[in-house]
Amino acid sequence: MNVQVEQAALAPFYLVFDVSYSMADEMPALNQALRDLKNEMLKSPILADIARVSLISFSTDARVVIPMMDLAQDERIGRGDLLEEEGATSYAEAFQTLKDQIQRDLPLLKAESGGAVYRPMVFFVTDGHPTDDDHEWRRAFQDLTTAKPFPNIIPFGFGDANGEILKEITFPKKRGESYYFIARQGLGRAEAMAAIAKIVVQSVVSSTQSAADGMPRVSLEKAGTEHVLQQAPAWDMV
Repeated sequence: MNVQVEQAALAPFYLVFDVSYSMADEMPALNQALRDLKNEMLKSPILADIARVSLISFSTDARVVIPMMDLAQDERIGRGDLLEEEGATSYAEAFQTLKDQIQRDLPLLKAESGGAVYRPMVFFVTDGHPTDDDHEWRRAFQDLTTAKPFPNIIPFGFGDANGEILKEITFPKKRGESYYFIARQGLGRAEAMAAIAKIVVQSVVSSTQSAADGMPRVSLEKAGTEHVLQQAPAWDMV
């Protein structure tokens, strides 16, 4: 007798982390976020079955630190810090690398899942404004968001991050609304980064759990932040 097992839809997450020089003191929190997220996947095989995570760091250049994978199978996180501070803050490099990776990853994810893949979700964490010329990062952002499939992009900012730019790089927008996160006033940089790192981990877990429960939604945690709208983007298939 042939028994057919339905493959679960996969949920790809991209963690896009600013590792410019100004982030030197925040590297421990970013590296800890990776360890925490891996531990959450190890604790829940159901989440590990659905979530796929890739890490992209950016400064003067951008690079794929962790390719799209089941973090429960990772052998690098926890064996030393994967992230170290580097150079400037090129949003253009981040957006271009992200676009290229989505185009590479989606066919592989669809092959793995039998075609069922949720729209990629991007958590973009930065402490500053782009050091590129405006036309450069805006062109790269337009290329990213007009590609098929486009991702959901959720920015997180603290330190010198510009709220208006965070709002601009939120995508997609609904009726002109935005759902970017910015650290609450009065929080020190270390506290702000720790809060954002925790929110990113919890949001990946909560969103993945909603998919596992059959009610997929972008579930955004928000403790320690402000300027967060209640309306999260829809989470559809691509």
